[in-house]
Amino acid sequence: MVTKLSQCQYALPLLVPDPFTQQTEFPLLTFRQISKSWKMRNKNNEIISQTQPIYKAETPMVFFFRFGSVSSSKSQRAINDCLSESSSTFRLEDVSKHSDIRVDEEVDEDCRRGREAAQQMMCLLEKKDLRGIKESFLPHQGKLWHQWSQKNKELHRPQADEIEMDISRKQTDLKTIREQQHASDISEFVKLFIKEMNTDAEHEKMFFIKWLTILLDEYISADLSALHHKYNEKWSTVLTMNDNKNTSEQLTTVQIDLDRVSKELQAAAFGLEHIMREIGQIYESCSSVRKIKKDLQVHFSSLPSLAAEMMISGFPLELMDGDAAHVPVIWISAVLDELIQKLGDQRVFVLAGRCTRGAFMQLVRVSEEMKTQMKIDYILVIDTEGLRALELAGRSTRHHDNELATFVVGLANLTLINFFRENPAEMQDILQIVVQAFMRMKKVRLNPSCVFVHQNVSDITAGEKNMEGRRRLQMKLDEMTKVTAKEEECDAECFSDVTEFDIQNDVKYFTQLWEGRPPMAPPNPNYCESIQELKETIMAFQHQLLFLVRSSVRNLKSPLSGVSTRRLPEIWQMK
Repeated sequence: MVTKLSQCQYALPLLVPDPFTQQTEFPLLTFRQISKSWKMRNKNNEIISQTQPIYKAETPMVFFFRFGSVSSSKSQRAINDCLSESSSTFRLEDVSKHSDIRVDEEVDEDCRRGREAAQQMMCLLEKKDLRGIKESFLPHQGKLWHQWSQKNKELHRPQADEIEMDISRKQTDLKTIREQQHASDISEFVKLFIKEMNTDAEHEKMFFIKWLTILLDEYISADLSALHHKYNEKWSTVLTMNDNKNTSEQLTTVQIDLDRVSKELQAAAFGLEHIMREIGQIYESCSSVRKIKKDLQVHFSSLPSLAAEMMISGFPLELMDGDAAHVPVIWISAVLDELIQKLGDQRVFVLAGRCTRGAFMQLVRVSEEMKTQMKIDYILVIDTEGLRALELAGRSTRHHDNELATFVVGLANLTLINFFRENPAEMQDILQIVVQAFMRMKKVRLNPSCVFVHQNVSDITAGEKNMEGRRRLQMKLDEMTKVTAKEEECDAECFSDVTEFDIQNDVKYFTQLWEGRPPMAPPNPNYCESIQELKETIMAFQHQLLFLVRSSVRNLKSPLSGVSTRRLPEIWQMK
């Protein structure tokens, strides 16, 4: 709740009285989990941006005491006056040093034990070079996994002139790589994580995961900020050299430096998702060679259960490795099988959206009140990286985007396709990828749905303009359908031949989130109304699907559409 208040720029509760003891409590653990981007000057007096938890930020503090009605806004008058007269700063975590104030993370015994366990893991990372940390501590997901992923793709994309001997050689290579992967040692860092996750104390385990996430974010934040600053400098140099028409040799040298910094950024990213990726690869290597690992303190068959428990508790799990651009099908299938066992006969609706890199899935429990309306128990949200994403320029290819779109559309009951404004060039590429994905679903008798969302539309009230936009979208979808139908050898003349689609109800226009200029701008009420309308549309789709087939979590790999759990590998290889 506090995180949502923070995102909407609302005031947060700083000191909260305990309703039973009336003792004042400071929610420090809550503030540890809220991060903001701050503008600051570094040692060279350069203005840089740094993301850090708000409890660590050194900022001025202003108190307001209202004795009557005030006509003017606090942000217009008082704050600016106070800041101009004072140069002192304040750290939010200093509140916890007052003896009269109780701190939430100190009074809960499970929270303290979880923090101690996470700190024990972090001690192993002290004085380590962040850029080489994954190679040292998480060896199973490194070069060998990337080699296996590439070989596996080659195996499932045979060339026209490929002979049986070539296929046999690739299969042998895959087996050899798995043997080498299995021979890799498990780091003490991962052993400690597995040990903590195998405890029976559920609350302590959840606090342990939260603390580990917090401490890892703190550990990498300074180095990541420095690398982002270095990347921005190199990128600015490239743009300047392009404008000045520098020689190709000079430009190539700078671009090589830019690529190097980009790889360093990728190597420096280190979070809970990478730990779980490592555990997934330990499981896959053991399953493939059918051997236990001597340095693994539990049987490898119990590892998917740990991931399933995390999902039930609300933590996301990586579905597609964004670095290797591959889905660890053996691992994900095992995790979902465990999820089926733990949840039993639960009804799940699958919704696809967007994240920064790869694809993640997160199980969201539906409240008791909403269960009666939606007739489902959980929503499985799949977040994916964007198609033609700018942040993946150079790494994202048309083939990779086709793989991602086909895979996600095949898993989801409903896919949200998000556009930032109505950019014709961007839409052209994305629409063809989307149409191709839905056409492939038709071939295997799957019938998922989609909704198009246009973000940051300036004039949300212009009904005639939106009607024209819908008309252009319908024409473009039909045009892409005809083109793609020839490539896929499919009989389709318009987009409605591929999937059920209502141009009036399945296209949404969103205005900007903020009404005014951040950071003091309030949320735009029109945006909130659009979100509510989208929510109602999702619920309507869910009811239609339930009318067609009553499904349980046993169809989780594509629930409510009648796909069995064994079809996850088939959908991934369909790409």
